[in-house]
Amino acid sequence: MHSNIIKMKKKHNRILLALLSLPIILSGSQNNEFDYEFIQDGNCYSFRGSFIVQAERDCLIDVIFNFEHISKYATEAESVELAQQGENWNEVTYTYRKLLILENKSTWRRTLKRDEQKVIFEMISSKNNVSFMPQLLSSSGYYQIKPEKEGYRIEYFQECKLKTGLLKDAYISQAKKGAIKFLREFKKYVERTCHQSDSKKI
Repeated sequence: MHSNIIKMKKKHNRILLALLSLPIILSGSQNNEFDYEFIQDGNCYSFRGSFIVQAERDCLIDVIFNFEHISKYATEAESVELAQQGENWNEVTYTYRKLLILENKSTWRRTLKRDEQKVIFEMISSKNNVSFMPQLLSSSGYYQIKPEKEGYRIEYFQECKLKTGLLKDAYISQAKKGAIKFLREFKKYVERTCHQSDSKKI
């Protein structure tokens, strides 16, 4: 009897350990507005969202890649500045402020892969104005345009890694809210700028 109880406890502990080691899906949604999924795994988190729009493909590429559009849908940023650019790439610096005194400035390299209908991005620097703010160690992702029967699906994906800190969970909670708001604003801007009722796929 005693040995059976010990075996059951060991089995329970193994199951609990396996569950704790799995990624935590914090949130997901599938509705008429857009689909998204936010996943946290320790100090790492990722966001994937998508929506369908009827539009010309070239207009979608232009909105996603060209700098003059970015500040119009990156509405959470205090400022958006073009650092430098080439034929199929640009580097953009974003400044974000929270609670009046907290500031982060980060620069991202964005590369257009036209054959893949994709823009990839990677953070190349990030600096906080105070030391107790969670430090973003790395981040990368992409926008991709995929043809579908109803039009084009735009998929946005970003993954991030944070340095361990006291405010990590609060930072991730804010990152989730910010990502959802960004996707909503981005979708509205795309629809206003590129929408047409009878777009043809190129």
